[in-house]
Amino acid sequence: MKTGNDPRAIANFILDVGDALGRPTSNLVLNKVSYFLHGAYLAHYGRPLIDARIEAWDYGPVIREIYHEFKHYKERPIKTRAQRINRQTGDKEVCAYSFSTDEIIFLREITAAYLNLRPGALVELSHVPDGPWHEVWFHNDRVNPGMEISDALILKHFNNKARH
Repeated sequence: MKTGNDPRAIANFILDVGDALGRPTSNLVLNKVSYFLHGAYLAHYGRPLIDARIEAWDYGPVIREIYHEFKHYKERPIKTRAQRINRQTGDKEVCAYSFSTDEIIFLREITAAYLNLRPGALVELSHVPDGPWHEVWFHNDRVNPGMEISDALILKHFNNKARH
């Protein structure tokens, strides 16, 4: 069972970094950067960043909670922040993130690097042969949309990337 952060809070972190850098962020970019952050965090800290399934979709890894929160933007830059219902008050509130100073530095640096890439390059990076998306998508030589990309596969891939 995952014990990471609400994926919508991670999305808000990425959007905040993008705004600070003047980098408009679409839903596709948000999902790819969330996936790459999750993998880097998992490899570096040994625990998940995101507490949600990461699925193999046509254009690469997708976190449903992020996709559905922002799908009304289509390909346009996202201008709002993800919200949730406060269980005690019933009011909507922005999904907040909370990281240590070291985690913020780590995550901000990686986020900035990926936000500098064009959306097509992010899709290409998420589709690398023998990578987690590729392995799940083409499992047993059949296309399997919506299948979960496990943390074990993601960790193996990002640990290998860190060594090279």
